[in-house]
Parts: sequence; C-alpha cells; structure tokens
Amino acid sequence: MNDVAFVIIAVGVVAALGFLIPAFIELRKTMKRLNAFLDTAEREIPPTIEELKQTLENMKKITGDVQSVTGGIREITGALTDTADNVRSISRALSRVGTETNAAIAGLKTGVKTAVAVFFKNLVRKGG
Repeated sequence: MNDVAFVIIAVGVVAALGFLIPAFIELRKTMKRLNAFLDTAEREIPPTIEELKQTLENMKKITGDVQSVTGGIREITGALTDTADNVRSISRALSRVGTETNAAIAGLKTGVKTAVAVFFKNLVRKGG
C-alpha cells in the first residue's frame, strides 16, 4: 500500500508540474512584458508630464491675456456708453435750443410783420 500511495503521489506531482510549468513560463513572459512596459513608461512619462506643465503654463498666460483684453473691452464699452449718453444729452439740448430759437424767430417775424403793417397803416392814415 505504501507503493501505491507513493505512485499516486508521484503521478499527482507530475500532473501538477505538467500544469504548473506552462503557467510559470507564461508568468515569466508576462513579467518580461511588464518590465518592458515599465521601462518604456519610465522613459516617456516624465517628458510628457513636462510638456503638460508647459501647456498649462501657456494656457494660464493665454487666460491672463484674454482677461486683460476683456477688461480693455469693458473699459472701451463703458467709454462708448458715456459718449453715447453725452451725445444724446447734447442732441436733446440742441433740439430744445432749436425749438426755442424757432419759436423766438417766429415770434420776432410776426412782431416785425405786425410792426411794419402798423407803421404803414399809420403812415397811410397820417399821410406821411
């Protein structure tokens, strides 16, 4: 019985080795690929990160420039709004002055006509 148990154990060990040896070979290949990937990543990641940092710094500069330009546009828009308000005020004032002037001229014209008419009437009545 000792021999049978020994044979069963030996067959089990050989069968296990038959399954484990290919698994270990695949594990070894996988470890080699993993090491190759890590070497590649170790070489390529730092320059990529540095490039990303440069890109972010450039984006910050661009954002600052855009904010500066936007502030300038806001100032120009404010100045244009003030100018438009001033032009409207001047236009209203000129319109009022024009209306008042027209009224004064019309009154003066009527007054002169009336004065001339009265003058001639009196001149004709009194005979000169």
